[in-house]
Amino acid sequence: MINTWNGEKVELKISSDGFCYCPVCGEKAINEQWRPYDENGHPSYDICNCGFEYGFDDSGEPPYEKSWENYREKWLNGKADVGFGKKMSMDEKLVQLKNLEL
Repeated sequence: MINTWNGEKVELKISSDGFCYCPVCGEKAINEQWRPYDENGHPSYDICNCGFEYGFDDSGEPPYEKSWENYREKWLNGKADVGFGKKMSMDEKLVQLKNLEL
């Protein structure tokens, strides 16, 4: 759980081995220290393989959850720009999303 600079509380899902999941698509980070937002809620400006850029696609300010939900819908429907990420089937996306326990 992080507190953002405007007081919003944001819960990031962390795996049992300490790796963070993308809050949009559920992809597991490759670096144990990586987080999409720092302890003060400031975005990393990293881009996930789903195409979401923390600090850009969320407008850089809370509330983040609504922007995650909106982008997730575009990603699931194949309408998100994921030019550098691996192409995934709907079944693969749904399995990955289970990491977020939605």
